[in-house]
Amino acid sequence: MKFKLCLAMILISMVFSVNAMGGKDKAPEGPVTLNWYAHAATLSNTQSEIVAEFNRSYPDIRVNVVELPEATSDKLQALLIALRSGDSSIDFFNADVTWTATFASSGLIEPLDEYFPVSKRADFLPGTIEAASYGGKIWGIPFRTDAGVLYYRSDLLKKYGKAVPSTYDELFKTAEEINAKEGGGMYALVGSLANGEGLTCNAVEWFYSNGGAVIAPNGAIVIDSAQNAQILEAMVSAYQKKLMPEGVLSYGSGDARASMFQGKQVFMRAWPKAYAMSQDPKNSTVVGKLGVAPLPRGPQGRQGISVLGGWQLFLNKNSRNKAAAAKFMEFYAGEYAQKLHALKDTFLPARKSLYSDKDILSAYPFYGMFLDVFKTAAPRPQSPFYAEISGILSTEVQNAMKGSKTAARALADAQAAMEKVGR
Repeated sequence: MKFKLCLAMILISMVFSVNAMGGKDKAPEGPVTLNWYAHAATLSNTQSEIVAEFNRSYPDIRVNVVELPEATSDKLQALLIALRSGDSSIDFFNADVTWTATFASSGLIEPLDEYFPVSKRADFLPGTIEAASYGGKIWGIPFRTDAGVLYYRSDLLKKYGKAVPSTYDELFKTAEEINAKEGGGMYALVGSLANGEGLTCNAVEWFYSNGGAVIAPNGAIVIDSAQNAQILEAMVSAYQKKLMPEGVLSYGSGDARASMFQGKQVFMRAWPKAYAMSQDPKNSTVVGKLGVAPLPRGPQGRQGISVLGGWQLFLNKNSRNKAAAAKFMEFYAGEYAQKLHALKDTFLPARKSLYSDKDILSAYPFYGMFLDVFKTAAPRPQSPFYAEISGILSTEVQNAMKGSKTAARALADAQAAMEKVGR
């Protein structure tokens, strides 16, 4: 309790210290100074280089970077405290892809249709635009993306003449056969299945890839469906048959990667950044032995579907410098800035063209593997109460995986609990 209170006080003081600098009620005079609430500099020094370049191009617009806490949940808390107070000193800020409905439904951010027209959105990956949209309007400009992908032991599939699986059924059968021929000790599939957001991502991908959903376009809760029950039962069965590591229900993303890098896995669901990590011989025994593919589909699915991660920029509804802020937002989401982040920080661009950029592919050839994945990636369930929805989902999926509930009961209980959220 003391920690949470201290954190809240720090965040509030951070907000009002910036407010005091700008003067909330004072109209801007002369050159405009924008306050950008961004990632901590320790996460990316590249943003300072981009700001400097922008300031050279627009000398009458200065950008003041205010660092948010590193943890995503702490960023969210800091921003909600500030914006709900009506603070106008924040002009724009970094936003996780799961925040769109939360901020838009609360009237805390400005719709960007005027500044970010459909013609410009066509340059971005479709999923990033979908994640930035809510209620028929566009609310964010994407500058970085992410999506779940399937990693596979390319050496073993080649050795035994196996194709990359397009279904989960094929995946488990292929892995079982390879494990037997390799003398045992290898698991079929690993992912981040500890109770939390990682499990939500994995489970939503299972559901989507079997034709299921969690929230319908009209906002109705639809998690309790035959499609979702079928694929969840398949995952429960795979876990019970020890086709996944015994401790996988406590695995975070680092644990999942460690199992694959130690050569214990045939397949792994992870984020794209795992590929570069797998090529470090100090931490990986599978250097040069991994391939990347789209996720498999379930028996009722038409294709495997990944959920999106990533970041976008939101414009404060109460900013007094909206036009100037929009200029920087567009610049930061432009090709120059996204390419610089890709080259210096291995951020995955939200712009389609950069996946064929010669400089990026020369530095990181594996980037070319991800474009097909991103073309079909989808946002996580959009809700103003996303955090509560995600918590219910991961808890009930774990209940099914652990065997404390049947898959059908877990989904029915998730449906009932989600329908009460926000009432």
